[in-house]
Amino acid sequence: MKKIIVPVDFSNCSKNALLNAIIVAERMNMELVLLHSFMLPMATSDGTPLMVGSMIDDLQNASESRMTDFVKENRELKRVKFSTEVTAGLLLASLNDALKNHDTAYVIMGTYGASGLKKAFIGSNAYTVIKNVKRPVIALPEDADITKMKRIAMSGDYKQIPSAAAIESVIKLTQAFFAHLYIIHIDQDKALEQDELEIAKGMEKYFKKVPHSFHFKRDYDVEDGLLAFAKEEDIDLLVMISRHHSLIDRITRGSETKRMVMDIPMPLMILSEPK
Repeated sequence: MKKIIVPVDFSNCSKNALLNAIIVAERMNMELVLLHSFMLPMATSDGTPLMVGSMIDDLQNASESRMTDFVKENRELKRVKFSTEVTAGLLLASLNDALKNHDTAYVIMGTYGASGLKKAFIGSNAYTVIKNVKRPVIALPEDADITKMKRIAMSGDYKQIPSAAAIESVIKLTQAFFAHLYIIHIDQDKALEQDELEIAKGMEKYFKKVPHSFHFKRDYDVEDGLLAFAKEEDIDLLVMISRHHSLIDRITRGSETKRMVMDIPMPLMILSEPK
């Protein structure tokens, strides 16, 4: 059975992500893995070793106890198959280890709608996961609800056709919720060039399984254009493809995906694509 990994920190934000994940798991006949990773303060400021075996055990036991309480508080978990994992270390390392042990379809995690340093820290943490995890990641603001989603938008650059695996993860989610899939391209130009039209035609064959439509919107700012489209069409989930840009690309125009994760106040699904 395919699985959905849900990183949890026992906050209301991760609880909301879990409640959404339960519905997705029900719709797609998947199992949940609740993953909590706790940090180990390994040394004092002068480099003196701090942690000993008993202290590590205490942290492990305390975290496992909190996980037990978290499960009891979320009775909706009874509706799906699930397991829990409590590990020490950074979230990314723990998540990648979990991915090696489970046939994972999606990672569903909460993102905090905070400001200042807290937003920068949490946003960077979410972006680190998205950048380095080779599975579709659904990032949910703390009040987000995708349990009844009917409109899913996929941002395409029409520069190259996404991998079949990436597209399939979107198709299956769209089918599970009987949703309509919008493929939206934002560009500064007035019209698509011939090679971009060919890419769009090449993508058409992948979307025959679901109701879908192609859209082109002119805007000088990708984020503004996507937000405007999402508002106009009442989009429930925005899907983006995160590709590894060259150093020149990062310097000249920055990372659009990172800006989305940090700034857009709506549910996002990020698909990882190789170079």
